[in-house]
Amino acid sequence: MTRSRAFNRFHRFLARKHRDEVRNAASVLPADETRPMDHIQKLMDRSFVLDDRLEMEETAR
Repeated sequence: MTRSRAFNRFHRFLARKHRDEVRNAASVLPADETRPMDHIQKLMDRSFVLDDRLEMEETAR
């Protein structure tokens, strides 16, 4: 059974409304949260912190 034109138009309207709500909510976020996360840089920073911590522990002995 095919859906009516009114049914399809209503669901397109709802989808547009939801997209607008998401878009408006995203503009409220701080700038650092809207940037995509750089996972490789995050892993590298974490490894540098771990290396520094291990080096400090070795020199403290």
